[in-house]
Parts: sequence; C-alpha cells; structure tokens
Amino acid sequence: MNENKKRSIIVILIAVLVGLLSGLVFYNINKDKSTEEVIQGAVNEIKDYISTYEMSEKEIEELPSTEIVEQSEENEKSQEQEVESEDFEEQGEIAYEGSNEYPQVSLGSYSGLTYYSQIDSRWKNHMYSSVGDTSQTVGTSGCGPTSAAMVVTAIKGTITPDRMADLFVDNGYRSASNGTYLSAFRWVADVFDIGYQETYNLNTAVDLLKDNNYVIVSCGNGLFTTGGHLMVITGIEGDILKIYDPYLYSGKFDTSTRRGKVTVSGNTVYCSVDNFKKYANYTRFFAYKHDGNVQENNGNVTTSTYTRYVKTNTGIGVNIRSGPGTGYGKVGALSDGTSIIVYETSGNWSRIGTNRWVSSNYLVSTYTSSNVSNTVGETRKTKACYLYSKSNLSGTKYTYKANTTITILDNISNTVDKVRVNVTERVAYINTSNYKNSTSTNIKNTVGQYKRFKSKTYLYSKSNLSGTKYTYLPLTQVKIIKNVSSSVDYVYVVKTGRYAYVRNNVYK
Repeated sequence: MNENKKRSIIVILIAVLVGLLSGLVFYNINKDKSTEEVIQGAVNEIKDYISTYEMSEKEIEELPSTEIVEQSEENEKSQEQEVESEDFEEQGEIAYEGSNEYPQVSLGSYSGLTYYSQIDSRWKNHMYSSVGDTSQTVGTSGCGPTSAAMVVTAIKGTITPDRMADLFVDNGYRSASNGTYLSAFRWVADVFDIGYQETYNLNTAVDLLKDNNYVIVSCGNGLFTTGGHLMVITGIEGDILKIYDPYLYSGKFDTSTRRGKVTVSGNTVYCSVDNFKKYANYTRFFAYKHDGNVQENNGNVTTSTYTRYVKTNTGIGVNIRSGPGTGYGKVGALSDGTSIIVYETSGNWSRIGTNRWVSSNYLVSTYTSSNVSNTVGETRKTKACYLYSKSNLSGTKYTYKANTTITILDNISNTVDKVRVNVTERVAYINTSNYKNSTSTNIKNTVGQYKRFKSKTYLYSKSNLSGTKYTYLPLTQVKIIKNVSSSVDYVYVVKTGRYAYVRNNVYK
C-alpha cells in the first residue's frame, strides 16, 4: 500500500470517528427531550437575539391608541414627507446590504392586532432622527416605524412605535430628512422571521390580503396624505379595504378633496378597492404573512371635536338646519369666517350643536378673509413673543426672543399668520402684532441669473417650501424667475423644464 492510500484511509477513519462522537454528544444532550422540543431548541438558538417579557392584562388592554386627536390639514402638510426617489432608495439598499447582524430585541406578550397612532401622546415627541434633530419625532415623521410596530405586534409580540423607531435609527433605516427608507420593511421581516413579499400591483396586494397577510402601503399625495405616507391595510371584506392609518386625526376625511371617498369607524378607515385605486396614489406594498387567526386588541375609541370655518363662494354665509340634509328646517345662519366646532359628521353634513347641522361643503380648516394682506413668503423679525401650535393661538406655546427671523407661510386671518422659524424650522402660528416691523427684509434682485446647486437640493411646488418635494443632484442648473423673499426663489430647471421654489442659499 503506497503512502497516498494510507493517508486517505486515515482521513476517512478520523472523519467517521468525529461523526460518531458528535452524534453521541447530541444524543446525551437531548435524550430526555421529544423530537418537537429538539427542533424548537434549534429554532430558539437561531433567534436568540429576541427576548420576551410578560405583560399584565391591564398593560395589554391599555396598549392601543384610543383617542383620535384634533389636527388639521395644515398640521398634516407640515409633516416630514416619505418621498421615494432613485438616490433615496439607493441609500436604503446600502443600509440593508450592510446589515449583517441582527439587533437585540425584546418583545412583550402577544396582544393581537393593535392600532397605534404616531401622534399618541405616549410617543409622539420621541425623537426619530438620524442627525440629532429634536424636531424630527415619531409624531412628525414616524409613520414608518409605527406601521411596522403594528405589524410585528399583530404577528409576533408587542413592540411600540418609539422602540421600533429606535431600531430603525440604530440600524441605518432613518433618512436625514425623508422619513424611513423602504428597505426597512424587508429588514423587519428578516429580524422577526415573518413571511414577506413586495409588490407594486394593487390586485396582487388584494390577493395577499385574502391569503392572510397584513400589508404596509406607501402612498404619495392623494387621499391619505398631502405628501408621502405609510400605513397598514389589515384586511379586506368584500371589496372594502380595512386600513390602520397611523396619522388618523379627527376630521381628516372631511375636507373637500377627501369627503365621501372613505368611511371611518373608531380607529379604522374603510375604503373601496376602486376608490383606493383612483385616489390613494399608492406606490408599493409590503406584505407580512400571518396565521389567519386575527385577534383584535382595541378599546373604546374617542374622537376629538375639531374647528372649522364657514366659507362660501358668494360670501353670504350658510344655513343651519335641524338635521343632516336640505329636507330639514332652517334654524339659523352663519356668516363667512365664523368659527364653529364640529362634533360629528353624517355624509356631507356636520353637526355643530344639538339639532344644528350645516353643509360640510362650506366648511374649511383655515379661513383667510378677502381683505387680508398677502404676505406669504416674506420674512420678518419678531418682538419677544409666543408662538402657538394651533391657528387659534392655543395648544403648545413656544417662547421666542426679540429679533427672531421667521418666514410667513400663510395668512390665516387679519391677526394670525402661519410661520416657519428660520433657525429651528419650527412651524407655528403668531399674532401679527408681534412683528417688529411691517416691512420685508431687503431682497437682492437676482432675476434672470443662472445658478448651479452646490449639493443635493430639494425644490418644492409651493412658495412656502411645502407641497410636492423634488430632489435634484449637485450642479443642476436653474434660471431664477422671481425672488419671492429674502430666502426663497422661484426657479426654472434648465434640464427638466420644471418650475418650482427653492431656498436661495443652495447655489454655488
């Protein structure tokens, strides 16, 4: 026998011996366990980064968001937008490809399908920022982690939006200014070991809902959002989608562009597949498999009243009727600009008191009288004063020193403006008597000049730098059409032909 054959035989014998010893060790460890226990032990070993803790019945009962709070479309417009773009998604994919370790996660007891609101007082002020910006919170930009928390809580075990937000930040799924990278939802499926599919097709998403999936959907400006938004479709009954909108607020679907397209019951929005297709402006669906045994954990929901203003095209006001329809008798009238409180709605009618109803077609969330000066886009300096979170100068009060520079976003009335604080980017409301002077900051005339952006830049469809957001690369060339204010220009993008608004500190 030559030396090569001897070596081969020795290697084979050693391999057999190692195999026998390994089997003996495995048998001794598991000889008192059933096959099921051995398999489960292997599963637990793979997922040892997830721990669990017991929750009391009271903790589970108090888990859902049960108050639908008062907000307005103006509050909604000030939300950070979940905007998809090529470079945005590329950065999200980099985050996903670079995540090679799973985080340590602790889940509470299984509590079933639970509604979370991102503007729930328990976590709305929890910072959700990758750049240390305290103004970026779960309330302002946390629809992504809130939706993910609802899905994981419904399938695996309890996790709240603030904890999911921390996971997204710590693992690179929070963008600097556009909310959550969409690759985060694939990562959630990986971390929590949930069956997962993505699709751009609504019909496919409907089939997945029927096949026991919860579906997170990304939407653009339309029925559910003024910019970009994420929410959870929890099921389908016939052709009606059941939706948990994390930014659901009292009166959200009572505006002229949304009225009659959905119904709201408690914390659930019901929308036909047809209306969803026509108005939702959806872009992508993220589906998570569940076992079909849906247990809902939702307490009694309270819906806040909300403020509206009377506004008619004729300016003569609106009739008050004793019931929700023109067939009911007139019991009074309201003039244009009158502020009223809406307690409930029925179709296109709003109840403003006992047996007092007005047509919702003549109600708006903000009111600007025709004789209010148009100062939108102008910059001012303030006296030492307060700014407020609500247009009626109530809600959260913010203290500002004299000479604070603000930009006027909207003229709410003769005495109230909606403004943005230039240094902090806070959007709030101010009594116009608190301006230090009534003249605009001097505006440098650069109309007709061509400029290039020094870095990646956002352009906006509205002069107050809101509305649709467009992303442009460094060195993009624009022509300045108008100097709107000392800080904002109206520009023409040479390459694409788009007209939009931009801060004037972005040029090279």
